[in-house]
Amino acid sequence: MLKESFEVKDLGEAKFMLGIQITRTTNGYSLDQSSYIEKILKKYNYFDCKPACTPYDASVKLFKNTRDSVRQSEYASIIGSLRYAADYTRPDIEYVVRLLGRFNSCPSREHWNAIERVMRYLKRTANLGIHYQRFPAVLEGYSDADWNTLSDDSKATSGYVFNIAGGAVSWKSKKQTILAQSTMESEMIALATASEEASWLRGLLSEIPLWERPVPPVLIHCDSTAAIAKVENRFYNGKKDRFVVSTVL
Repeated sequence: MLKESFEVKDLGEAKFMLGIQITRTTNGYSLDQSSYIEKILKKYNYFDCKPACTPYDASVKLFKNTRDSVRQSEYASIIGSLRYAADYTRPDIEYVVRLLGRFNSCPSREHWNAIERVMRYLKRTANLGIHYQRFPAVLEGYSDADWNTLSDDSKATSGYVFNIAGGAVSWKSKKQTILAQSTMESEMIALATASEEASWLRGLLSEIPLWERPVPPVLIHCDSTAAIAKVENRFYNGKKDRFVVSTVL
């Protein structure tokens, strides 16, 4: 169709685009940024670092730096480089990169230690990426929240990921704008955020000519029994919701 209106040059099957390597497998496609990750490891002098098994030490709590910043310009540059990987093929570092990005203006030694942990993890997992299989071509989501643990202002963090054909297509980690009063409320807020994304993704899929019509409802997984009960019934334990949450289930 494009050839009817524009001059198009066929370069063959895409194998590398915007720092993302595209590999055709026996049952689908894989996307990774191994070359890009190796490049940033070399750029910031972490190529020979000791590999780590996880991107973040969950026992460490990070707070705003009240002292002089430590190498602020370099810190912000590394965060920007990590964001590119986290946003495109590495949802496994999305949470910690977003968390560390909150301290861009005044990083401390503790924040640098956390960045170094991410780099060490990437050294170990540079070849990891996202694999998409032919089936099942079903949109499915997962929602979670981290309540009142790693924030100076006691606000929780929402997180979601949506998969199609076995691979992630949309993911996000973000500090909540509403102050949740309990774990259940933080999970409800996270579900509301995930449901908005599910609604948008359903609309996008409906624009694809070969996609199933109508687009089926999206199943969103949540590990909070109380939040699920509230979604299914606006009254829980005899109490009415103090806020309304719209979800796609």
